Amino acid sequence: MSSISVPPPKCLQKPLTVPYRHMFGPGPSNVPSRILEAGANPVIGHMHPEIFEIMNDIKSGIQYMFQTQNKMTLAVSGTGHSAMECAIFNAVEPGESVLVAVNGIWGERAAEMAERIGYFNHFCHCCHLCNHTVISPQALSKHRPTLLFVAHGESSTGVLHPLDGIGQLCHKYNCLFLVDSVASIGGAPVYMDQQGALKDPARCFHGFCS
Repeated sequence: MSSISVPPPKCLQKPLTVPYRHMFGPGPSNVPSRILEAGANPVIGHMHPEIFEIMNDIKSGIQYMFQTQNKMTLAVSGTGHSAMECAIFNAVEPGESVLVAVNGIWGERAAEMAERIGYFNHFCHCCHLCNHTVISPQALSKHRPTLLFVAHGESSTGVLHPLDGIGQLCHKYNCLFLVDSVASIGGAPVYMDQQGALKDPARCFHGFCS
């Protein structure tokens, strides 16, 4: 066996020193001490009974956060981008129509995802509000989408998309209402059951955050 020709780097033999910085931007941000303490808890396996109790607690917290009584509430481990992909890929079939409100890069990404997997896309470019609602009945009536995507808080442009009234329109035109609330949850109210106008909660409204 040949000897190691590249010695261990001296920089990795020194202890890591991370200075404390106050970070007030959209991310990364300072981690609260209670979260650091939770992260120091012992690791348990994914099939231990305690993990199912923790997952049920997370589910209850999500239902509270989104103000929904919908029992079909799921936590998917991943980024906000993966949540968007998961929701779009599992909500429509190839050839169905997807209507996207594009107010910045997150709407553009949702539209691109739908295009890449072969869904027929319609773009709704609406940045200037004249009647306090971006999505109009005419758009839904014209395109008859299976899925309507809205980025509630469009972090790339600062647009806060109004949600009130859209759920009723989606129910009228029998389409799913998919809301990206990554940048808005906790800062702007999201009332999933009320704003989704749900007669069939499993059919009308999806929301997610990272």
